[in-house]
Amino acid sequence: MLFTLEALQADKGDSLILHYGDPAKPRFIVIDGGPKDVFRKSLEPRLAQLKRKRPDQPKLPLDMVMVSHIDDDHVRGVGDLFAKLVRLDDDHVSLPYQIGTLWHNSFDDILGNRAEELFSKLAPVGGAGDGEGTSPAPAPESSPAAVAASIAQGRELRQFARRLQVKINDGFEGLVMVPKSGRATVPRAGGLTLTVLAPRQERMEKLFEEWEAQVKSHGWHEAETAAAMAAAFVDRSIYNLSSIVALAEFDSKRILLTGDARGDDILAGLKSAGLAQNGVTRVDIFKLPHHGSCRNAAVELFQQIVADHYVISANGENGNPDTETLAMIAQARGSDAYTIHMTNHEGAEGLKAKLDTFFAAHPAPNRKVVYREATALGLKVDLLDPVDY
Repeated sequence: MLFTLEALQADKGDSLILHYGDPAKPRFIVIDGGPKDVFRKSLEPRLAQLKRKRPDQPKLPLDMVMVSHIDDDHVRGVGDLFAKLVRLDDDHVSLPYQIGTLWHNSFDDILGNRAEELFSKLAPVGGAGDGEGTSPAPAPESSPAAVAASIAQGRELRQFARRLQVKINDGFEGLVMVPKSGRATVPRAGGLTLTVLAPRQERMEKLFEEWEAQVKSHGWHEAETAAAMAAAFVDRSIYNLSSIVALAEFDSKRILLTGDARGDDILAGLKSAGLAQNGVTRVDIFKLPHHGSCRNAAVELFQQIVADHYVISANGENGNPDTETLAMIAQARGSDAYTIHMTNHEGAEGLKAKLDTFFAAHPAPNRKVVYREATALGLKVDLLDPVDY
């Protein structure tokens, strides 16, 4: 049986493929698509490789495509994927993939009618598209233009899914989130279960209330004013605090998928779901939140979530991964055996020197560090049978 997490080269973002099931007829889930060019450079070529391995199947079965949250370095590549499928469909070309469902909490879902009003204000700010889809091109993070672009990308993706008749948020009524009472565990075909740990309903209600308060105190004025207000709000709330966090379980193995969630939200979700035993949750793979940023972690996160494998998708941009996060893992785990897997050894902001210096200065007797091979589309962490394609 297969249960493998593959982290593609996604530059500063995330683009993951979950492989599971019968090796002769595996199933796949795509989680996030990275920022600009990642679909073209990594995700599309990898999906093409997987499809070529199954000449008997006219379409590659993607049981699910999940967008953890509406931020350019997660949603952009998924939008490009769906945009290409729409173009192929418009040209009456057989589609290469069969998508079971799209899990995607769009800004419209979170804010309801307010999103329409906001979108009308933000639309002029985003700038022209770049030809891959119709979404505005990315701008510096948290800027008004970046907010406008990500909102547009999320909305456009929802429209593409409807155009392709892909089920949206299958297993939920509306948002993918944890209800106030009970667990949000969704079985998928082939024996996989996904337990959603965040966002929680209480969190989303508080975000909505905060947004309403912002609107009442500031009102809507010119596009730039509305966008600047939204930028400040989104940066600290909507994007990361609404990240979908899910525990994937198959054949007694566990993979924790975290988007850009905050550590305390992850721990609260595990506790609420009854998955923490004596305050500790053991998983096989922990995909670190927010590309290994120390702003989303604390030593307690790694003391309370104990993993055999830590996966970090980052290329040095925005300082990620932070060496402070690596130090937290080292402090929490001590002499335990574990492996850190990184999508990039070399990258922006002197990444290689920073990592090499840190690991040399902070030896750990049973820690392994694995980097994606420079020419590979991604790196794979196999929990059961190895993926040989």
